[in-house]
Amino acid sequence: MPLIRVLLLLFSATVLAACGGSTSMPRGWPRVVTAGGDACPKLAGRYFDSSAPISQMLASQHVPYDTIEADWAYFELVGDADKGLRVTVVHRDSVSVSGTLSKGTEWSGDYYCKDGWLKVGDGKLPNSWDAEVKADDFQPQRRQLRIAPNTDGALVARLDFTDYDEFTVWCGDGCRGIPLPWTFRTRSAWSMAEPFDPDVPPPVARQRQDAQEEREAALDRARHDRVWQEEQLLENGPPDPAMELVRTRALAALVPGMLLRGVGPRDDGWHLSLEFAELYQLEQFMERLRGSGPVAELRVAPLYRTKTTQGRWTDVVFIRYQ
Repeated sequence: MPLIRVLLLLFSATVLAACGGSTSMPRGWPRVVTAGGDACPKLAGRYFDSSAPISQMLASQHVPYDTIEADWAYFELVGDADKGLRVTVVHRDSVSVSGTLSKGTEWSGDYYCKDGWLKVGDGKLPNSWDAEVKADDFQPQRRQLRIAPNTDGALVARLDFTDYDEFTVWCGDGCRGIPLPWTFRTRSAWSMAEPFDPDVPPPVARQRQDAQEEREAALDRARHDRVWQEEQLLENGPPDPAMELVRTRALAALVPGMLLRGVGPRDDGWHLSLEFAELYQLEQFMERLRGSGPVAELRVAPLYRTKTTQGRWTDVVFIRYQ
């Protein structure tokens, strides 16, 4: 059999090759609602922004958001995906920008629909998420994103990464190869965009709040441990009731997503060390703190504001009660 015919047969066989690897949805996630046949699922709605592939491929790729410094509040999809979608990104300062998504095929348009999912093919997907699955025995070479709603009204996405062995054809202007059938391996990463609710903190803020509550619960358990109590007494002396009162008031004034890192005496008042994601949270915190007692002075202490390696703000607030 001529070599060229062998190569063509190998190339055709790759279309039929079954992909191995786990593509199961995480346990506990609500059921996905796909469309029938090659129709598109219904995606219209408002969703929390996140760094997941859903937000990037359905929103940030299609709106000029780089010109606005404010953080996103949500993105909204309007229209019938079988014809095309309009996306609007709304920022926390209420500024909004819009764009359009066109339906096409695997090689044209912004997306296509197949097997009841909305899909984005390899040609439009960046490799920025490869690190999630990359390993010595797995190097992502192809990518595909599929999106559909679930029964809770959220959007669910499965990003498939495919690796395979190749048959080298020539090495003229660079070695090239043809994928070999039966060598395909697939690994998947799942993500979700929750439906937007103005009365609910963003998912990232809720996760940080949960982590803060876990740390506070662990600290509370430690405070009831006799050994810990004796160590604190030797190191810091008897507890200061005034400091504990200030700490309690500060914790009650925290906005979801904020952390109280420490309380310490300063001049005739107190320094409150804080960590938060966005500056508006600090403003809300100070408004709430002002009502925590007879406040004589409340201000942001100068020269303390910095950013952590995770991009969160840290700052210090001075408060003096009457």
